[in-house]
Amino acid sequence: MLRSFFRERNAQWLLPLVIIMIFWGSQVVAEEKEGHQIFSFRLLLFEKKCQIAVWLTDEQGVFVDTVYVTRKVAKKGLGNRRGGLDDKWGGARLSTLPVWAYSRGVDYGNLNFYPPKNKPLPDAISSATPKTGEFVWEWKPKKALKPGKYFYYIEVNKSFDKNEHHKYSWYRGQPSVVWRGSIQVGNQISKSKAKIIGHGDVAGKNGKINPDLSTLTTSLRLIEKAKAVYHP
Repeated sequence: MLRSFFRERNAQWLLPLVIIMIFWGSQVVAEEKEGHQIFSFRLLLFEKKCQIAVWLTDEQGVFVDTVYVTRKVAKKGLGNRRGGLDDKWGGARLSTLPVWAYSRGVDYGNLNFYPPKNKPLPDAISSATPKTGEFVWEWKPKKALKPGKYFYYIEVNKSFDKNEHHKYSWYRGQPSVVWRGSIQVGNQISKSKAKIIGHGDVAGKNGKINPDLSTLTTSLRLIEKAKAVYHP
């Protein structure tokens, strides 16, 4: 009888303990799956009112995710509005960030790859247009990225930034400028600086990067420095 009593008492304690251990184990697995990776991007901006996009690709150049987009593009439909390309009363500004838009590859109709106002991007990847000086943006991927080499791209553009080579309309001047850096994802901290690699299409007709910088002037100084840090 006594032995049976202790067996029953142990069973009463063991069952809750097993449930707790199962729950705790599932939480650990979930945390490992989500990961704790943090990417920090630091841009030194020389000009205000710049439209900016930051995104990641894998080593083969396949788009991974958007890290950051200024609010006018992400939420207010700057690149996807009614009207013509150079409509003074509105219009879709297709030349704003074309490399990012085409890299992301979401067609909202009529080959417009910018989000319209009624289909905004999440708050987590957007903010108001940064002011001059240092702009810092931290980003945590929804799912932990696999170890390996990744490229981060930064595209910047400013309306009315014209020069003798680029003066197409009342607002459209020099094309967007594209920066690129690489970052190593793994179990160690990784740092790198980005460099200018080219510019976007002057009319936003495609997402190609043109390496010829000979006709650009002030647009090359919209961002003075750009770097990224990865924390596992």
